[in-house]
Amino acid sequence: MTSSLNALDRYLQFMGDLQARVVQNQRVRLLEVAQQMAGTIRRDQRIFLFGTGHSHLIVEEGFYRAGGLANVVPILTDHWMLHQLPELGSRLERTPGLADLILDRYAPEPGEMLFVFSNSGVNQLPVEMALRGRARGLFVVSVSSMEYARQAPLSELGMRLDQSADLALDNGGLPGDSSLALEGFPWRVAPSSTVICALLWNGLVAETARLLLESGIEPPIFVSLNLAGAAEYNQALLEKWRPRNIHL
Repeated sequence: MTSSLNALDRYLQFMGDLQARVVQNQRVRLLEVAQQMAGTIRRDQRIFLFGTGHSHLIVEEGFYRAGGLANVVPILTDHWMLHQLPELGSRLERTPGLADLILDRYAPEPGEMLFVFSNSGVNQLPVEMALRGRARGLFVVSVSSMEYARQAPLSELGMRLDQSADLALDNGGLPGDSSLALEGFPWRVAPSSTVICALLWNGLVAETARLLLESGIEPPIFVSLNLAGAAEYNQALLEKWRPRNIHL
């Protein structure tokens, strides 16, 4: 019991320190991303989110979420998520030539945004997605562990995700994602990427909403259906964005 509690306290301390460091070290860059997001919304354009493996959790975090942006379009396909056949997803994210096929389904327009989440930052599909997104005129933001990416073997593209985006964010994670070393066990435990990426994304949503309000524009934010008046408010957002979001 004492050992488990000690590991819990260590993880809480690790994550608290990491959250503060990731935000403080990238404050200017994060504010720049929020400015881009606000500009995208002012133009009535969409923000696409993409991630494979566990990074798809952040894609779902940004979609149809109380307190989240209604113009977010998640790029989701069962094949690289984890509820079907995890090993298939692991192979697909290392398979070349898929990005354009995926992007064609969503028909992004020049000037829109694409976030690509990949903790290792080296697998073929996320890097290819960033490159092909930029080629289509999207503003691409990557989120990865830069320390991990510098150590991991590159795909045949020969590039890291942070080298492939217009603007790169670092989730600050250790190589391999897990955070704690435990006595008597050779591998670290307790990943950090999901917590940090959710923090970064929702912090960007908050700053984007503030910027829009400051310029006299109501941010397109979904409201929890458990609050009075929310259904009617959300319906107007759905009517606006459903024709341009295949998941709504």
